[in-house]
Amino acid sequence: MVLTISMIVVKLCGMVYKIMLTRIYAMFGDDLAGIGTGLFNNAYEIYIPLFTLATAGFPIAVSRLISENMAKERYNDVKMIHKVSKPFFIIMGLVCFLLMVILSFVYVDIVKSPYSIYAMMTLAPSIFFGCIVSIYRGYFEGQRNMTPTAISEIVEAATKMLFGLSMAYVVMQVGMNEYEKSTTIFGQSFSTQTEAVYTLISYSVAVAIFSISLGGLLSYISLRIIYHLKRNDIPKEYYENSVEARSKRETFNMLLKTAIPIGLAALVMSISSTIDSIVIQNVLYNMAQNKPAEFLAQFDGKLDSYIPKNPTKANPIVIHTYLWGAFGCALTVMQLVTAVTQAFGTSAMPAVTNAYTKGDKKELKNAIETVLKLTSIFTFPAGIGMFVLAEPIMMMLYGSQEDMYFAQIGADVLKVMGFSVIFIAISTPICSMLQGVGRIDMPLKLYSVAMVMKIVANYAFVSIVSINICGAAVGSLIAYVFVCVVGMYFLIKRAGVVPDFLQTVIKPCIGSLVCGGAAYLAYELLSKVCSDAISTIVSIVIAAVFYLITLLLLHTFSENEINKLPKSKNIVTILAKLHLLR
Repeated sequence: MVLTISMIVVKLCGMVYKIMLTRIYAMFGDDLAGIGTGLFNNAYEIYIPLFTLATAGFPIAVSRLISENMAKERYNDVKMIHKVSKPFFIIMGLVCFLLMVILSFVYVDIVKSPYSIYAMMTLAPSIFFGCIVSIYRGYFEGQRNMTPTAISEIVEAATKMLFGLSMAYVVMQVGMNEYEKSTTIFGQSFSTQTEAVYTLISYSVAVAIFSISLGGLLSYISLRIIYHLKRNDIPKEYYENSVEARSKRETFNMLLKTAIPIGLAALVMSISSTIDSIVIQNVLYNMAQNKPAEFLAQFDGKLDSYIPKNPTKANPIVIHTYLWGAFGCALTVMQLVTAVTQAFGTSAMPAVTNAYTKGDKKELKNAIETVLKLTSIFTFPAGIGMFVLAEPIMMMLYGSQEDMYFAQIGADVLKVMGFSVIFIAISTPICSMLQGVGRIDMPLKLYSVAMVMKIVANYAFVSIVSINICGAAVGSLIAYVFVCVVGMYFLIKRAGVVPDFLQTVIKPCIGSLVCGGAAYLAYELLSKVCSDAISTIVSIVIAAVFYLITLLLLHTFSENEINKLPKSKNIVTILAKLHLLR
């Protein structure tokens, strides 16, 4: 719950950050909103696989091994694991930081987006800070203490939002004022206004993204302070009564053995995202070159200026970057859901590992069911809601239909994402639980197959002119359906327990269909008498009420589950009298 709450706060900050950044650029023109978002998204395409390579496997391995050794009361090994992990993270952080600096120049050339380079350079230091932050997050999470991770994440998100937005606006405002007076941008002269404005927005995006690196530094400082205050939480007598720790070499080998398959599994999907970016943007770029008339016809003539009749370096084709920005806007909304279920997966790992290590089938079944139910209850209505209210949500967040056309494009993408997010979100806890029961290799195998399916499907669908950027969401749907179904099969086989799918999946699914229907009807009625923003917000609230009522009528919750909530005694009494508890 601590991680979930913090992740919601973090993702809300992140969503506000991206939305407001887009709106800042929209103040200077709709085209800049799309281009700015596209440059922002491109900055992450090399960063994500390198960051994953540096941080994905080892923090989870540290968390898993610490949880396992805590269950076995090997407290000296807990200390040794933390000690051994430090130099690895520092070295990996430095290596991946340098790799990003080098590979960024190659990437911008491949995707035909030279203005992305500045943002990629300012994002590179955050890889190093992310590594040294992971030293402490894995240590605390393995002890089921999620508070330090939560605090550090909120510090990072707040820094990014406050510093990044303010500096992005200042750069745009100062640059525009200078150009109007002297036709220069920070002392630089340009051959065309288009080149000048695109250079200015690339500077602004770079400054906005630098706040992420700054947030990583402050996150590390906060964790270091917490560690200093909490490092003596394990009593000295526990160490004295514990067996002698394994050697540094043996401990490091254990970490590597656990971390490599976990890290590779995460890396595979991260690389697939980068490959997707390259493939999708190149397919769109080639479409703009080879079928410009047919391509532009899909957008009612509103994007004609993004495919010049005679493209030059000063006036290039940028429609692929614009559409990639629209895709990114929809992705921002979707990632609010996946981030919360990622927290479920993070917290599930030590709980499932502990139960599996002790051989407690009842506790293991309960842990698996709890994670599945929480994930389903949160994910199903969110996905259905995105599909039903895609357009009003995007218009409310990014602008009206008249001045933000790319929000309309993003809405079309979000409709497909509404279905894919359900399976993307559920796959994360499933793979975490597979790692918890010792099938560390399975997520890597699943993601490797899913990556191929995703890339092939995306290429096929994006290549269809009438579908174009919307096809980028179809591949994720196909790939993650596979991961969920096959992953759940192997989880049941390994754990030796079968979760109650009626309570954990089917009832939340039924409730979500009611929720989606309520949202649709409420919006259709309210939009006739209220503004779009008010209609959207009220519809979401009404849908949530209907969803909760449906879950209660279906007897989805037990008394034990309600008792885990704060001040639950009165709630239990009322629900028991109404015969709404299972």
